[in-house]
Amino acid sequence: MKFINLGGATAILEYRGKRMLFDPWLDEGIFHGSWFHWPPVSTDIKDLGRFDYVYISHIHEDHCSAGTIRHLNRDAEIIIMDRRPNFVANFLKSHDFNFAKVHLVPPRKGMRLADDLFVDMIEADPANEMAYLVDSSIVIRWGDHVVFNANDCQPHSDGMDYLCKTYPKIDLALLPYSGGSGYPSCYINLTEDEKIAEKERILERRVAGFIENTKRINPRHVVPFADQYVVGGSRSHLNRYISHGSCPGVVRDQVQAAGLGDRLLLLNSGQSFDLLTKTKSPDAPYKAYTEEERERHIAEHLVQHMYDHERVTFGPSVSIDRLVRHARKRLWEAQTQRRTFPATRLVLDFNDSQRRFEIDLTVADVLESDIRQPLREPYLRMSGSDTLQIMLLIGHISWNIADAALFLDYDRRPNVYDPSIYVLLNFLKV
Repeated sequence: MKFINLGGATAILEYRGKRMLFDPWLDEGIFHGSWFHWPPVSTDIKDLGRFDYVYISHIHEDHCSAGTIRHLNRDAEIIIMDRRPNFVANFLKSHDFNFAKVHLVPPRKGMRLADDLFVDMIEADPANEMAYLVDSSIVIRWGDHVVFNANDCQPHSDGMDYLCKTYPKIDLALLPYSGGSGYPSCYINLTEDEKIAEKERILERRVAGFIENTKRINPRHVVPFADQYVVGGSRSHLNRYISHGSCPGVVRDQVQAAGLGDRLLLLNSGQSFDLLTKTKSPDAPYKAYTEEERERHIAEHLVQHMYDHERVTFGPSVSIDRLVRHARKRLWEAQTQRRTFPATRLVLDFNDSQRRFEIDLTVADVLESDIRQPLREPYLRMSGSDTLQIMLLIGHISWNIADAALFLDYDRRPNVYDPSIYVLLNFLKV
Protein backbone atom coordinates (compact mmCIF):
# COMPACT_ATOMS: atom_id res chain seq x y z
CA MET A 1 0.00 0.00 0.00
CA LYS A 2 1.20 3.49 -0.88
CA PHE A 3 0.15 6.79 0.67
CA ILE A 4 0.66 9.95 -1.43
CA ASN A 5 0.48 13.35 0.22
CA LEU A 6 -0.87 16.17 -1.95
CA GLY A 7 -1.60 18.89 0.61
CA GLY A 8 -4.09 19.79 3.33
CA ALA A 9 -6.52 16.90 3.73
CA THR A 10 -6.08 15.87 0.08
CA ALA A 11 -4.13 12.64 -0.42
CA ILE A 12 -4.18 9.37 -2.36
CA LEU A 13 -4.17 5.79 -1.14
CA GLU A 14 -3.07 3.13 -3.63
CA TYR A 15 -3.39 -0.63 -3.24
CA ARG A 16 -2.92 -3.31 -5.91
CA GLY A 17 -3.68 -1.00 -8.79
CA LYS A 18 -6.70 0.67 -7.15
CA ARG A 19 -6.66 4.33 -6.12
CA MET A 20 -8.65 6.24 -3.50
CA LEU A 21 -8.65 10.03 -3.25
CA PHE A 22 -9.21 11.80 0.06
CA ASP A 23 -11.05 15.14 0.30
CA PRO A 24 -10.49 16.78 -3.12
CA TRP A 25 -9.15 20.35 -2.95
CA LEU A 26 -6.43 21.47 -5.36
CA ASP A 27 -7.81 24.71 -6.82
CA GLU A 28 -6.99 28.07 -5.23
CA GLY A 29 -9.07 30.92 -3.83
CA ILE A 30 -11.78 28.87 -2.13
CA PHE A 31 -14.02 30.28 0.61
CA HIS A 32 -15.05 33.26 -1.53
CA GLY A 33 -11.52 34.10 -2.64
CA SER A 34 -9.76 33.81 0.72
CA TRP A 35 -8.02 30.42 1.11
CA PHE A 36 -4.89 29.25 -0.70
CA HIS A 37 -2.64 26.24 -0.14
CA TRP A 38 0.27 26.52 2.25
CA PRO A 39 2.69 24.82 2.10
CA PRO A 40 2.41 25.00 -1.71
CA VAL A 41 1.13 21.93 -3.54
CA SER A 42 3.15 20.38 -6.33
CA THR A 43 0.34 18.49 -8.10
CA ASP A 44 -1.86 20.07 -10.76
CA ILE A 45 -5.54 19.16 -10.89
CA LYS A 46 -5.19 17.89 -14.44
CA ASP A 47 -2.42 15.48 -13.41
CA LEU A 48 -4.41 13.59 -10.80
CA GLY A 49 -5.25 10.67 -13.06
CA ARG A 50 -8.11 8.24 -12.60
CA PHE A 51 -9.60 7.12 -9.28
CA ASP A 52 -11.61 4.10 -8.24
CA TYR A 53 -12.87 5.70 -5.02
CA VAL A 54 -13.20 9.21 -3.62
CA TYR A 55 -13.78 9.78 0.10
CA ILE A 56 -15.34 13.13 1.05
CA SER A 57 -15.36 13.75 4.80
CA HIS A 58 -17.58 16.84 4.84
CA ILE A 59 -18.95 19.81 2.93
CA HIS A 60 -16.31 22.46 3.71
CA GLU A 61 -14.61 23.56 0.52
CA ASP A 62 -11.08 22.61 1.59
CA HIS A 63 -12.40 19.03 1.66
CA CYS A 64 -15.06 19.18 -1.02
CA SER A 65 -14.18 21.70 -3.73
CA ALA A 66 -16.34 21.86 -6.84
CA GLY A 67 -13.38 23.35 -8.70
CA THR A 68 -11.44 20.14 -8.12
CA ILE A 69 -14.27 17.60 -8.22
CA ARG A 70 -15.31 18.64 -11.73
CA HIS A 71 -11.97 17.26 -12.97
CA LEU A 72 -12.51 13.78 -11.50
CA ASN A 73 -13.56 10.77 -13.57
CA ARG A 74 -17.27 10.10 -13.15
CA ASP A 75 -16.91 6.33 -12.90
CA ALA A 76 -15.24 6.80 -9.51
CA GLU A 77 -17.27 5.62 -6.51
CA ILE A 78 -17.94 8.25 -3.87
CA ILE A 79 -17.67 7.34 -0.16
CA ILE A 80 -19.51 9.52 2.36
CA MET A 81 -21.02 8.96 5.79
CA ASP A 82 -24.71 8.13 5.97
CA ARG A 83 -26.48 10.92 7.86
CA ARG A 84 -29.50 13.22 7.82
CA PRO A 85 -29.30 15.83 6.45
CA ASN A 86 -26.50 14.77 4.12
CA PHE A 87 -24.82 17.96 2.97
CA VAL A 88 -22.25 16.21 0.76
CA ALA A 89 -24.87 14.14 -1.07
CA ASN A 90 -26.96 17.27 -1.61
CA PHE A 91 -23.89 19.15 -2.84
CA LEU A 92 -23.04 16.48 -5.42
CA LYS A 93 -26.63 16.45 -6.65
CA SER A 94 -26.92 20.24 -6.87
CA HIS A 95 -23.75 20.44 -8.97
CA ASP A 96 -24.86 17.58 -11.28
CA PHE A 97 -21.80 15.54 -10.32
CA ASN A 98 -23.26 12.24 -11.46
CA PHE A 99 -20.77 9.69 -10.26
CA ALA A 100 -21.16 5.95 -10.87
CA LYS A 101 -21.99 5.15 -7.26
CA VAL A 102 -22.38 7.02 -4.00
CA HIS A 103 -21.80 4.77 -0.99
CA LEU A 104 -23.57 5.99 2.15
CA VAL A 105 -21.57 4.29 4.88
CA PRO A 106 -23.29 3.93 8.27
CA PRO A 107 -21.09 4.99 11.20
CA ARG A 108 -19.74 2.20 13.40
CA LYS A 109 -21.21 -0.46 11.11
CA GLY A 110 -19.21 0.01 7.97
CA MET A 111 -19.61 -1.32 4.46
CA ARG A 112 -17.74 -3.75 2.24
CA LEU A 113 -16.99 -2.11 -1.11
CA ALA A 114 -14.94 -4.97 -2.58
CA ASP A 115 -13.69 -8.39 -1.53
CA ASP A 116 -10.55 -6.85 -0.02
CA LEU A 117 -11.93 -3.38 0.89
CA PHE A 118 -14.01 -2.54 3.96
CA VAL A 119 -14.65 1.03 5.11
CA ASP A 120 -16.09 2.26 8.39
CA MET A 121 -17.03 5.72 9.67
CA ILE A 122 -16.79 7.42 13.05
CA GLU A 123 -18.86 10.53 13.65
CA ALA A 124 -17.43 13.78 15.01
CA ASP A 125 -17.57 14.68 18.68
CA PRO A 126 -21.24 15.16 19.69
CA ALA A 127 -20.07 17.84 22.15
CA ASN A 128 -18.99 19.96 19.17
CA GLU A 129 -22.34 20.65 17.56
CA MET A 130 -21.05 22.25 14.35
CA ALA A 131 -18.56 19.44 13.69
CA TYR A 132 -21.06 16.73 14.62
CA LEU A 133 -23.54 18.12 12.10
CA VAL A 134 -21.19 17.95 9.12
CA ASP A 135 -17.96 16.05 9.73
CA SER A 136 -16.80 12.42 9.65
CA SER A 137 -13.68 10.29 9.93
CA ILE A 138 -12.99 7.05 8.08
CA VAL A 139 -11.34 3.70 8.77
CA ILE A 140 -10.13 1.80 5.70
CA ARG A 141 -9.25 -1.88 5.87
CA TRP A 142 -7.70 -2.69 2.50
CA GLY A 143 -6.20 -6.15 2.32
CA ASP A 144 -3.99 -6.52 5.40
CA HIS A 145 -3.62 -2.76 5.94
CA VAL A 146 -5.71 -0.48 8.19
CA VAL A 147 -5.69 3.30 7.73
CA PHE A 148 -7.50 5.80 9.95
CA ASN A 149 -8.16 9.25 8.46
CA ALA A 150 -9.53 11.70 11.01
CA ASN A 151 -9.17 14.75 8.70
CA ASP A 152 -10.64 17.69 10.69
CA CYS A 153 -12.31 15.51 13.33
CA GLN A 154 -10.67 15.94 16.70
CA PRO A 155 -10.85 12.36 18.08
CA HIS A 156 -13.20 12.10 21.06
CA SER A 157 -13.27 9.59 23.90
CA ASP A 158 -16.24 7.49 22.79
CA GLY A 159 -15.09 7.39 19.17
CA MET A 160 -11.57 6.46 20.24
CA ASP A 161 -12.90 3.63 22.40
CA TYR A 162 -14.71 2.22 19.37
CA LEU A 163 -11.69 2.69 17.09
CA CYS A 164 -9.20 1.03 19.43
CA LYS A 165 -11.52 -1.88 20.26
CA THR A 166 -12.57 -2.58 16.67
CA TYR A 167 -9.26 -1.84 14.92
CA PRO A 168 -6.48 -2.59 17.43
CA LYS A 169 -3.71 -2.61 14.79
CA ILE A 170 -3.58 0.54 12.67
CA ASP A 171 -0.81 0.92 10.11
CA LEU A 172 -1.31 4.60 9.31
CA ALA A 173 -3.17 7.34 11.19
CA LEU A 174 -3.84 10.78 9.68
CA LEU A 175 -4.58 13.06 12.62
CA PRO A 176 -5.37 16.76 13.09
CA TYR A 177 -2.63 18.76 14.76
CA SER A 178 -3.83 22.37 14.75
CA GLY A 179 -6.89 24.59 14.54
CA GLY A 180 -8.01 27.46 12.39
CA SER A 181 -10.71 30.05 13.00
CA GLY A 182 -11.20 33.77 13.38
CA TYR A 183 -9.94 33.55 16.97
CA PRO A 184 -7.66 35.18 17.93
CA SER A 185 -6.81 36.81 14.59
CA CYS A 186 -9.96 38.88 14.14
CA TYR A 187 -10.69 39.79 17.77
CA ILE A 188 -10.02 43.50 18.21
CA ASN A 189 -10.61 43.27 21.96
CA LEU A 190 -7.17 41.59 22.14
CA THR A 191 -3.84 43.37 21.88
CA GLU A 192 -1.21 42.10 19.45
CA ASP A 193 0.71 40.44 22.28
CA GLU A 194 -2.48 38.81 23.54
CA LYS A 195 -3.25 37.48 20.06
CA ILE A 196 0.20 35.94 19.76
CA ALA A 197 -0.06 34.41 23.22
CA GLU A 198 -3.48 32.92 22.42
CA LYS A 199 -2.23 31.58 19.09
CA GLU A 200 0.68 29.81 20.80
CA ARG A 201 -1.54 28.49 23.59
CA ILE A 202 -4.06 26.99 21.15
CA LEU A 203 -1.39 25.49 18.91
CA GLU A 204 0.44 23.96 21.86
CA ARG A 205 -2.82 22.42 23.08
CA ARG A 206 -3.58 21.02 19.62
CA VAL A 207 -0.13 19.48 19.24
CA ALA A 208 -0.47 17.96 22.72
CA GLY A 209 -3.78 16.48 21.56
CA PHE A 210 -2.06 15.07 18.46
CA ILE A 211 0.50 13.35 20.70
CA GLU A 212 -2.11 12.06 23.13
CA ASN A 213 -4.22 10.62 20.29
CA THR A 214 -1.17 9.02 18.70
CA LYS A 215 -0.33 7.27 21.96
CA ARG A 216 -3.87 5.99 22.35
CA ILE A 217 -4.35 4.79 18.78
CA ASN A 218 -0.80 3.40 18.70
CA PRO A 219 -0.36 3.37 14.89
CA ARG A 220 2.80 2.22 13.16
CA HIS A 221 2.97 5.59 11.38
CA VAL A 222 1.23 8.90 12.02
CA VAL A 223 0.86 11.95 9.78
CA PRO A 224 -0.09 15.47 10.98
CA PHE A 225 -2.93 16.04 8.56
CA ALA A 226 -5.37 18.62 7.18
CA ASP A 227 -5.58 22.33 8.12
CA GLN A 228 -2.84 23.54 5.76
CA TYR A 229 -3.77 26.86 4.21
CA VAL A 230 -3.12 30.58 4.20
CA VAL A 231 -5.54 33.50 3.81
CA GLY A 232 -4.75 35.85 0.93
CA GLY A 233 -6.10 39.28 0.07
CA SER A 234 -6.63 42.38 2.16
CA ARG A 235 -6.96 40.39 5.40
CA SER A 236 -3.78 38.39 4.87
CA HIS A 237 -1.92 40.34 7.55
CA LEU A 238 -3.99 38.37 10.09
CA ASN A 239 -2.29 35.07 9.20
CA ARG A 240 0.39 35.75 11.78
CA TYR A 241 -2.19 35.21 14.52
CA ILE A 242 -3.92 32.09 13.16
CA SER A 243 -3.64 29.20 15.59
CA HIS A 244 -1.94 26.78 13.26
CA GLY A 245 1.71 26.40 12.38
CA SER A 246 3.57 27.34 9.25
CA CYS A 247 3.64 23.67 8.20
CA PRO A 248 2.94 20.19 9.66
CA GLY A 249 6.58 20.02 10.74
CA VAL A 250 5.73 22.20 13.75
CA VAL A 251 4.83 19.02 15.64
CA ARG A 252 8.27 17.41 15.22
CA ASP A 253 10.07 18.63 18.35
CA GLN A 254 7.19 17.85 20.71
CA VAL A 255 6.56 14.46 19.09
CA GLN A 256 10.22 13.50 19.41
CA ALA A 257 10.28 14.69 23.02
CA ALA A 258 7.30 12.39 23.65
CA GLY A 259 9.28 9.42 22.34
CA LEU A 260 7.18 9.02 19.18
CA GLY A 261 9.66 10.31 16.62
CA ASP A 262 10.05 6.91 14.96
CA ARG A 263 6.33 6.92 14.08
CA LEU A 264 6.10 10.46 12.74
CA LEU A 265 5.73 10.63 8.96
CA LEU A 266 6.34 14.03 7.34
CA LEU A 267 5.89 14.17 3.57
CA ASN A 268 6.33 16.93 1.05
CA SER A 269 3.55 17.64 -1.42
CA GLY A 270 3.64 14.95 -4.11
CA GLN A 271 5.80 12.62 -2.01
CA SER A 272 4.67 9.05 -1.34
CA PHE A 273 5.35 6.50 1.38
CA ASP A 274 5.21 2.75 0.83
CA LEU A 275 3.81 1.08 3.95
CA LEU A 276 5.42 -2.27 3.06
CA THR A 277 8.96 -1.18 2.16
CA LYS A 278 8.93 1.91 4.45
CA THR A 279 10.42 4.02 1.64
CA LYS A 280 9.63 7.49 0.35
CA SER A 281 9.45 8.52 -3.30
CA PRO A 282 11.10 10.75 -4.25
CA ASP A 283 13.64 10.07 -1.53
CA ALA A 284 14.00 13.68 -0.46
CA PRO A 285 14.21 15.25 3.00
CA TYR A 286 11.13 16.94 4.42
CA LYS A 287 10.95 20.67 3.72
CA ALA A 288 9.84 22.53 6.85
CA TYR A 289 8.53 26.00 6.04
CA THR A 290 8.97 28.95 8.37
CA GLU A 291 6.51 31.72 9.14
CA GLU A 292 8.92 34.14 7.42
CA GLU A 293 8.70 32.08 4.20
CA ARG A 294 4.91 32.07 4.50
CA GLU A 295 4.75 35.84 4.93
CA ARG A 296 7.06 36.35 1.96
CA HIS A 297 4.87 34.09 -0.18
CA ILE A 298 1.79 36.08 0.82
CA ALA A 299 3.45 39.40 -0.01
CA GLU A 300 4.68 38.19 -3.40
CA HIS A 301 1.68 36.16 -4.58
CA LEU A 302 -1.49 36.50 -2.52
CA VAL A 303 -2.01 39.94 -1.01
CA GLN A 304 -3.34 41.35 -4.28
CA HIS A 305 -6.23 38.86 -4.53
CA MET A 306 -9.77 40.15 -4.07
CA TYR A 307 -12.59 38.51 -2.15
CA ASP A 308 -15.99 37.98 -3.74
CA HIS A 309 -17.62 40.64 -1.57
CA GLU A 310 -14.96 43.16 -2.63
CA ARG A 311 -15.94 42.80 -6.28
CA VAL A 312 -19.53 44.02 -5.96
CA THR A 313 -21.42 46.83 -4.24
CA PHE A 314 -25.10 46.73 -3.35
CA GLY A 315 -27.08 49.86 -4.11
CA PRO A 316 -28.94 51.92 -1.50
CA SER A 317 -32.19 50.25 -2.53
CA VAL A 318 -31.18 47.17 -0.50
CA SER A 319 -33.02 47.58 2.78
CA ILE A 320 -30.51 46.61 5.44
CA ASP A 321 -32.91 47.00 8.33
CA ARG A 322 -35.48 44.71 6.70
CA LEU A 323 -32.85 42.05 6.06
CA VAL A 324 -31.71 42.23 9.68
CA ARG A 325 -35.27 41.94 10.98
CA HIS A 326 -36.14 39.02 8.70
CA ALA A 327 -32.90 37.27 9.72
CA ARG A 328 -33.63 37.95 13.38
CA LYS A 329 -37.07 36.36 12.99
CA ARG A 330 -35.54 33.18 11.60
CA LEU A 331 -32.93 33.13 14.35
CA TRP A 332 -35.63 33.53 17.00
CA GLU A 333 -37.54 30.61 15.51
CA ALA A 334 -34.38 28.50 15.75
CA GLN A 335 -33.80 29.64 19.33
CA THR A 336 -37.36 28.79 20.27
CA GLN A 337 -37.11 25.35 18.72
CA ARG A 338 -33.79 24.68 20.41
CA ARG A 339 -34.77 26.41 23.66
CA THR A 340 -31.50 28.33 23.67
CA PHE A 341 -31.52 31.93 24.92
CA PRO A 342 -28.00 33.04 25.93
CA ALA A 343 -27.92 36.17 28.07
CA THR A 344 -25.89 38.23 25.63
CA ARG A 345 -26.31 40.33 22.49
CA LEU A 346 -25.18 40.01 18.90
CA VAL A 347 -24.18 43.38 17.49
CA LEU A 348 -23.89 43.97 13.73
CA ASP A 349 -21.90 47.02 12.62
CA PHE A 350 -22.23 48.01 8.96
CA ASN A 351 -19.03 49.94 8.35
CA ASP A 352 -19.93 51.73 5.12
CA SER A 353 -23.33 53.09 6.13
CA GLN A 354 -22.29 53.41 9.80
CA ARG A 355 -25.37 51.57 11.05
CA ARG A 356 -25.58 49.32 14.09
CA PHE A 357 -28.14 46.66 15.00
CA GLU A 358 -28.33 44.98 18.40
CA ILE A 359 -29.92 41.56 18.84
CA ASP A 360 -30.66 40.62 22.42
CA LEU A 361 -30.75 36.81 22.37
CA THR A 362 -33.27 36.74 25.23
CA VAL A 363 -35.98 38.67 23.31
CA ALA A 364 -37.34 38.57 19.77
CA ASP A 365 -36.77 42.20 18.84
CA VAL A 366 -33.99 44.07 17.02
CA LEU A 367 -32.74 47.46 18.12
CA GLU A 368 -30.98 49.92 15.82
CA SER A 369 -28.60 52.06 17.86
CA ASP A 370 -25.93 54.72 17.44
CA ILE A 371 -22.68 53.13 16.21
CA ARG A 372 -20.69 55.86 17.96
CA GLN A 373 -21.95 55.01 21.41
CA PRO A 374 -20.27 52.51 23.76
CA LEU A 375 -21.91 49.14 24.22
CA ARG A 376 -23.04 47.53 27.44
CA GLU A 377 -21.56 44.10 28.19
CA PRO A 378 -21.98 41.21 27.52
CA TYR A 379 -21.92 41.21 23.72
CA LEU A 380 -20.35 39.78 20.58
CA ARG A 381 -19.89 42.55 18.03
CA MET A 382 -19.21 41.77 14.38
CA SER A 383 -18.23 44.47 11.93
CA GLY A 384 -17.64 44.42 8.19
CA SER A 385 -18.48 46.14 4.96
CA ASP A 386 -22.12 46.59 4.02
CA THR A 387 -21.72 44.19 1.09
CA LEU A 388 -20.19 41.48 3.29
CA GLN A 389 -22.89 41.81 5.93
CA ILE A 390 -25.65 41.72 3.31
CA MET A 391 -24.15 38.58 1.75
CA LEU A 392 -24.15 37.00 5.21
CA LEU A 393 -27.75 37.94 5.86
CA ILE A 394 -29.00 36.57 2.54
CA GLY A 395 -27.00 33.35 3.03
CA HIS A 396 -24.60 33.78 0.11
CA ILE A 397 -21.74 33.55 2.63
CA SER A 398 -22.19 31.51 5.79
CA TRP A 399 -21.16 32.97 9.14
CA ASN A 400 -19.04 29.89 9.77
CA ILE A 401 -17.08 30.32 6.54
CA ALA A 402 -16.73 34.08 7.02
CA ASP A 403 -15.09 33.26 10.35
CA ALA A 404 -12.63 30.80 8.78
CA ALA A 405 -11.89 33.31 5.99
CA LEU A 406 -11.08 36.04 8.56
CA PHE A 407 -13.60 38.38 6.89
CA LEU A 408 -15.14 39.87 10.05
CA ASP A 409 -13.78 41.90 12.93
CA TYR A 410 -15.03 40.68 16.32
CA ASP A 411 -15.25 42.42 19.66
CA ARG A 412 -16.16 39.92 22.42
CA ARG A 413 -16.72 41.18 25.91
CA PRO A 414 -16.12 39.51 28.21
CA ASN A 415 -13.67 37.40 26.23
CA VAL A 416 -15.33 34.08 27.07
CA TYR A 417 -16.12 31.50 24.41
CA ASP A 418 -19.70 30.24 24.37
CA PRO A 419 -20.09 27.71 21.52
CA SER A 420 -23.89 27.97 21.58
CA ILE A 421 -23.70 31.59 20.41
CA TYR A 422 -21.61 30.69 17.35
CA VAL A 423 -23.96 27.83 16.50
CA LEU A 424 -26.96 30.19 16.70
CA LEU A 425 -25.19 32.77 14.57
CA ASN A 426 -25.48 30.47 11.56
CA PHE A 427 -29.29 30.84 11.72
CA LEU A 428 -29.03 34.63 11.34
CA LYS A 429 -30.05 34.77 7.69
CA VAL A 430 -33.24 35.38 5.76
